[in-house]
Amino acid sequence: MATSETLFKGSLAVAEASRDTNAYSGFISGVFEGIVRRKLFSSYSISPISEAANDFLERLRLLLAKVDPEQIDQEGEIREEIVTACAAIGAFGVKIPKTYGGLGLTQSEYHTVATLLGGHDASITVLLSAHNSIGVAEPVKLVGNDEQKQRFLPRLAKGEISGFALTEKDAGCDIWNLKTYAIPVKEDGRIVGYRLTGDKLFTTNAPRRDNQFLASLLVVIAQIVNAPHEANRPKEERQFGAFVVETRSHGCTCKRLRFMGVRGIYNGEVHLRDVFVPMENRLGEEGKGLRRALETLTVGRLTLPAACLGILKKCLWFARMRAQQRVQYDRPIGEHTDIGSKVVLMASRVLALEALVKITGLWADAKEDVRLESAAAKILATEWLLESLLDLFRIYGGRAFETQESLRLRGEIPVPIERMIRDALINVIWEGTNGILTLWIGREGLEEYFKQGTAFLEWQIKDMLRATPFFVKVLSRSFNTLSAHEKNGSATGPYEAWERFVGEKSRELARKTLGAAARHRRRLVPKQLLMKRLVKASMHLLSIEAIVWYGSQKEIKEKELAKSLITYFCSRVKEDFHPTPLLSSRTSFWDDDTTVYRLAKDILAGKAEWLEDGIIKMSLT
Repeated sequence: MATSETLFKGSLAVAEASRDTNAYSGFISGVFEGIVRRKLFSSYSISPISEAANDFLERLRLLLAKVDPEQIDQEGEIREEIVTACAAIGAFGVKIPKTYGGLGLTQSEYHTVATLLGGHDASITVLLSAHNSIGVAEPVKLVGNDEQKQRFLPRLAKGEISGFALTEKDAGCDIWNLKTYAIPVKEDGRIVGYRLTGDKLFTTNAPRRDNQFLASLLVVIAQIVNAPHEANRPKEERQFGAFVVETRSHGCTCKRLRFMGVRGIYNGEVHLRDVFVPMENRLGEEGKGLRRALETLTVGRLTLPAACLGILKKCLWFARMRAQQRVQYDRPIGEHTDIGSKVVLMASRVLALEALVKITGLWADAKEDVRLESAAAKILATEWLLESLLDLFRIYGGRAFETQESLRLRGEIPVPIERMIRDALINVIWEGTNGILTLWIGREGLEEYFKQGTAFLEWQIKDMLRATPFFVKVLSRSFNTLSAHEKNGSATGPYEAWERFVGEKSRELARKTLGAAARHRRRLVPKQLLMKRLVKASMHLLSIEAIVWYGSQKEIKEKELAKSLITYFCSRVKEDFHPTPLLSSRTSFWDDDTTVYRLAKDILAGKAEWLEDGIIKMSLT
């Protein structure tokens, strides 16, 4: 049978070697095979957050009420008293277990924290999320031994700041091109430590300013070599390690970078020159560092959709306020359906994103497989947010192009749309660029097709016989009207039609995927535009299933406009599968003027104001 090395070369080969080999069991991997794992939704319901989480959220609200995002943006700094106050309320130990001095909040509760932060200020959100989501605590919890947990977690819970050093100048998405290297240091034939050399780029929380670290601890990913020149060996031969580096170590320096948005972010270059790291600071096994890094990013990536939800809620509030107060042609602009449709779409996306944030948090807490779903949620959240900000920009017109200070001097309401757009642009790039993550979902979602298809590529008769049942099952399943997976946990009532739609399109996706795999075989991976279409379909099905599940929860189903907004959202998504001809006289729920007018008018009247819960609405006078 062919190996990964014979099917893939260079970066792709080492990517294959570093893959998580555990079988996928999440929702997205299922729909590629025509399986709708509905029990992943029906087995979970929204539960109230703990008293400890509520107490922390209240303390955080009080702290954020004193924070001026405009000041942070203008100064490019988070003032020391704010950082100190964050440490005092336990904000740097949100997910660290109470045993080690942390708050011990669940991932679901942490999402609520991220939404509150995201809706207020981007820079503080990044400070805390980079530390809590991908900083030292998360990988130490994931793969650290008891001694490492005892040594590092209490320090972090008390307020020491950490970060994650992965990216390099020539290693962005192609992280297998990392050149930072770690040379083992041996005494009496035993490894006692490593000496790290290299330059890391875009490391969040690392520098407060040039040659002054904000972080005291960094997770650093480096090649493990015996000599410096080995860092340039073929990618297929490279092995990586994950190390906790004390930034006060000799040979460790930094430089702060400045950006167009999120101007208070402490992000920059980290320079390592023969930095000694004791053996006790290596995370996991030697040579497994890259996989450890990717595992850390899986759950850490879920923080970004939760933070985007806070900004999207703020967008809806600003849009509703403007569309209600601004009068043109003798009526509020929100009653003109061109503007009204933007407000309605924004509200429906808030509901859909909240559904994704809730269910992925529950899955993460239950240790369900969220590898593909966390990437999908990140892509959907960041794209929806940018599109919503562009609509908000149009709703406010020229005022959206002005800075807050300029608006204030003219006596206008100082809505920070200009800053919000600058801050949001980076979201499609960090935590994995949306383009690369989309292709990654395709590669991983089609894992069984690649795994089983290898036998046919190499004409291995015995393996072909073993692989045949997989393709027969996919083919059979893709033409069945209703699979056992759909019957198990299927909803009834107002959203039954959308449940059927997800099942129907899952079967169609399986047929298309099977056809593409048969046609292109080993050439399927480079067919990036085709892969993106298949992945987009899978993410759309995830979003519909999530919003329907959320709308069926007792806390949501009685809310005003919930059913109408869910129908509107699902109708918009359906348009991507079945586009309406441009000159068609038919209209669907989402593009009917009468429907949109009524929905928009109800939103302007405050009937969907519950969608704006979870953020701080500051005075804009």
